Amino acid sequence: MTVDADPADVVSISEAATMLGVKPSTVYAYISRNQLTSRRLPHDRRSWLTRSEVEQFVQRKGARGAAATEAADSAEHDTAIAHIVEDQLRYRGRDATELAVTESFESVSELLWRDRDDQGRAWSLDPGLAATIHRLQDTMPPGSMPLDRLKVTAMLLGAADPLRYDLSVPSVISAARRLAPAYIESLPRRVSAEGSIAARLWRGLCAHEPGEEHLGLLSAALVVLADHGLGPSTRAVREAAATAADPYSAVLAGMSVASGLLLGGGSSLAVQSWLADIDSPASVPAMLGQRLRRGDRLSGFGQPRYRRADPRAALLLDLLHRAPGDDCRKAIVRAAVDLVRERRELEPNVEFALGALCFVHEMDYGAGEAIFVTARTTGWIAHAIEVYETNPAAGRL
Repeated sequence: MTVDADPADVVSISEAATMLGVKPSTVYAYISRNQLTSRRLPHDRRSWLTRSEVEQFVQRKGARGAAATEAADSAEHDTAIAHIVEDQLRYRGRDATELAVTESFESVSELLWRDRDDQGRAWSLDPGLAATIHRLQDTMPPGSMPLDRLKVTAMLLGAADPLRYDLSVPSVISAARRLAPAYIESLPRRVSAEGSIAARLWRGLCAHEPGEEHLGLLSAALVVLADHGLGPSTRAVREAAATAADPYSAVLAGMSVASGLLLGGGSSLAVQSWLADIDSPASVPAMLGQRLRRGDRLSGFGQPRYRRADPRAALLLDLLHRAPGDDCRKAIVRAAVDLVRERRELEPNVEFALGALCFVHEMDYGAGEAIFVTARTTGWIAHAIEVYETNPAAGRL
């Protein structure tokens, strides 16, 4: 539970970590287990703790107990980038769903990479490199999925970067700012290199021109999908980074795992597919019944990391229904959610929301995978940087 605090009796997460002799990531783990209580100050979005509670916690656990808990937590919580606290996804202590509606995807990416908002940097691509990407993509088999195109481009960027083994933070971030623009250049719908990542990506995946609400929806999706803690694809990225693999190779490791049909991007593809089989809200029960009789998996519902509803899905579905779009398709989405909620007591997850976004706006098949990977690349890079900074094997130029 997050409660208001007395400004005279608070300590920051970093200060609490010093008092406890653990890492800040472990303090977040204590909060997620309700062992410590997160506090808020007026007009301050950061998380705080009361000094008295931390001091009592130190006495209760003792130095040896804290050290033991630190060791036990390290495998699962050894990151300061993203945590789920009280059913709320937080990026470096800030509510990700709040960031999604107040900040751009680029701004949140910079926050995850540097633990500060470093706006104003250009996310652009050299025209010569863009032309090379176009030539390579023109050799891809017709009908190639967007994710396949993104993988090929990530390999090309690594091969074209003579400084890819410079693992210093500025160099890795400089490389990272080229990835999303390069992904967009990989798509068959060639778009202007101007505008936000959300605007360029929408036009690369959808034939319909977006309005401000559509771009707000896609930008919010990119933000809430940017990271989700130490999931399978992120662990793969961290393993690669621990061997001093270059950032492009680390991202490719994450892409390979994220290609699975049970994870975010692949699951959204399944949702987009089964929603497209429904022609009206009234036919939702019959279609879902047919899928169950065939033994098909009903993708897009349930998220074990949240005790209640997935807050990312709740935000995106609300924005989806508020933005202009096909009313019949929106009604199909609502009917599917209502039916599963009633019969199986399951809430939609963010993969469902992503698939629904693609379905309602008739995006290219596989668009959800491209959105997911574009977003999650930000988190993967943040985790790679975190590993590079703590791994002595990751050399510097």
